[in-house]
Amino acid sequence: MYRYYLSFDDTDNPETPGTGHLLQEFLDRLPYDCTFISRHQLFVHHDVPYTSHNSAMCALISEDADFNRLVSDASEYLKAHSAAGSDPGLCAADCQKLSHPERVVAWGYRAKKELLQKNEAYALAEECRIHLSEHGGDGQGVVGALAAVGLRISGNDGRVKGKKQIHKDRLTVGELLEITGFDRVCAYGIGQLQEHAVVRTDNHFVKAIYQNYCSTILTVFDEDSYRLLTKDQLKCY
Repeated sequence: MYRYYLSFDDTDNPETPGTGHLLQEFLDRLPYDCTFISRHQLFVHHDVPYTSHNSAMCALISEDADFNRLVSDASEYLKAHSAAGSDPGLCAADCQKLSHPERVVAWGYRAKKELLQKNEAYALAEECRIHLSEHGGDGQGVVGALAAVGLRISGNDGRVKGKKQIHKDRLTVGELLEITGFDRVCAYGIGQLQEHAVVRTDNHFVKAIYQNYCSTILTVFDEDSYRLLTKDQLKCY
């Protein structure tokens, strides 16, 4: 069972791997089970000092983890590995102790369309019993880190980091889920597809979004089968 939310934001610069890469490296070092990383798109504005797309990353950690140790290890990792010139923020929440989750979700959705301040982020985190800390630069990454946790809690925002390689042009839904490890396949106007439905994998790789608390492959019906959405079509998530 997964219990702890962990998010990083603003850890990179234009010459270094992105925040998702850094979070994945940290998760790979943990002796606990972790979920996939979700990427959450935040407000793009000239007053926000983002590196490329202003996205924050979040994952869930097993209940076997020790929360205080998790926070300590993540803090030290950010200090040691965040890029020069970045403004890294760390957010961690225990879902069994979290208060007012609806306010954290609301913060996440505000961060997708508003310019927010870190003093307000700290105040909200304290009220909701969430760890929030900065680890370099001006610390503005705490805004996005808190937003990523809120958006992950919502269950309906973001894309799953990474992609799965496919070596066939057509697969049934059952085969596609077995190969990728994702939770479900859905189609616009139809909903979740049954295991026998056929999906065209024209791009030979599969990406998923986070929808209804599931890693979800999106398709559209095209001629005699369902077709994966393209990378450009998924950019709105």
